[in-house]
Amino acid sequence: MKTLKNIGCLLIGWDKNILKECGEASFRQYRKLLSAICIMMVLWGTIGYCFADRYINIESCVLKICVALVFMFIVLCVERVIILTVGKAHLMSFMRVLLALCMAVLGSCIFDQIIFRNDIQQAIQEHREEVISETIKKRLSIYDNDIQRITHEMDTLSKATISLNEELQKRPVIKGTNVSTQEQIVGVDKNGHPKKVKTQTVNTVTLANPLAEQLKANNDQIQIYSNQLEHLRQDKKEVAEKVRKEVSLRAPGFIEELEATLQVVSQSTISLAFYIILFCFLTFLELFVLTIKMGENKCDYELIVENQLYMKKKLMEQTTQSILIK
Repeated sequence: MKTLKNIGCLLIGWDKNILKECGEASFRQYRKLLSAICIMMVLWGTIGYCFADRYINIESCVLKICVALVFMFIVLCVERVIILTVGKAHLMSFMRVLLALCMAVLGSCIFDQIIFRNDIQQAIQEHREEVISETIKKRLSIYDNDIQRITHEMDTLSKATISLNEELQKRPVIKGTNVSTQEQIVGVDKNGHPKKVKTQTVNTVTLANPLAEQLKANNDQIQIYSNQLEHLRQDKKEVAEKVRKEVSLRAPGFIEELEATLQVVSQSTISLAFYIILFCFLTFLELFVLTIKMGENKCDYELIVENQLYMKKKLMEQTTQSILIK
């Protein structure tokens, strides 16, 4: 029992030596504060464990317990601020009330997402069906625009190819001329030098029409467009299945579940009433320590602490006055 009492004093921040000198009223106050602290730590330890499991995606039980301990430690520190306050602190009490409301909202949201899990999953599924429908429409619109663009380019190129083909059928080959110049010796002049004359030779040659290369390039490009259209049409057929698979396999997030929770709560009077009851329950639990601490009757432990503070202040004032007189 002594060890448990020391642990309890450690949790609420009380001095065990001062508590030994106090009466039954202080021990009752000690038990009430310790009970309130334990309730809050267990409550927020559970919330922290559920939060780590559902939203941080921690698989290890050890890490989940570590997160729960962190939540418990934070709550313990918050409550000790109130417990260890000497005298009345109205501003701190006001801030603690606001903090209690915020913590109650967070706690009730997490608990509601666990309690209304099946209803929330159904609401999420309905919302995702809407998301899937909108996503399919957008992607089909993109595919239709791409198909329309490629089809237009392909039609334009096909018309140009038909014209080239007609021109090529009319003139499959073209004729060209090669002119070559040669020098020939026709005699010698009076000085004995050779006399040269230039002669030109004109040869007619037949060449393939260069439009044939352009026609081949156009046909290759048309084939590329055809492959692209086939690929787009195939993807368009599978877009619904791909989108549904992507959205369905996506893990639900905290915001998505929160929106679904609000939808479930707002659609039913019973669920709304349950949410309000749970919210009030958590709020009152959060204010346990504050109401115990801010009660009108003080126990002798608090009176001893305040008396020690008063005596220290008086001693410091007397010491300061004696130094000033000297």
